Amino acid sequence: MGTPVTVAVRRQTMPARSGDAVAWVEEGLRLARGFDGCLGGGVLRDSGDENVLHAIYRFADEAALGGWERSEQRRRWLEAGSPFVLDARVQRRTGIEGWFDGPQLRRSFDAGTGGGRTVVVYSAPQRWKQAMAVWVGMYPVNVASSWAISMLPWWGDAPVLLRSALAVTVLAPLMTFVMMPAVTRMLRPWLRRNPGAIRTERSLLEALDSRAAAARRPGEARR
Repeated sequence: MGTPVTVAVRRQTMPARSGDAVAWVEEGLRLARGFDGCLGGGVLRDSGDENVLHAIYRFADEAALGGWERSEQRRRWLEAGSPFVLDARVQRRTGIEGWFDGPQLRRSFDAGTGGGRTVVVYSAPQRWKQAMAVWVGMYPVNVASSWAISMLPWWGDAPVLLRSALAVTVLAPLMTFVMMPAVTRMLRPWLRRNPGAIRTERSLLEALDSRAAAARRPGEARR
């Protein structure tokens, strides 16, 4: 099984075409969901600038994401958005950072129809915290494995390349499937204590809640 890939795209749109831009991004997400391996995604406006749109989506692995990114449908969709998108910044997160995905923040809303739409927000901890968490996981594994290996009478006579290959073969799956999930669960409150990420998530949730409340109020003009 491959490693999931999360893509976050921040787009600056033309003020006079912001409504068209929202519809365009939503159409792109709809197209992406039709590709194998797409795990979902969503779009919302930035709470500080209504002309900035954040789109987040996730694919099961790099191969699945590549299928979408190389597709003719995506190429035509990007061309259609060029008249009202001024700038786009793309961030990907995969590999080791996937261990640190925080709780998914989900809100369903559709200010236009009252139907449901899911927006997912991921926030990785600061890099130095990720490094500390990896150290906490690796230290006991390294101590235990070194002790166990020293008990093997033939280990000292084995070639260095063979010893390294055997050690990595044992330690890599142990770290990936046992230690790091346990460490991140144990340290999650500390890992998530990132003031910048907390403020960003709070503003995103407030924007979503505000639009959901507007959709529930009958007769109110929708923006």
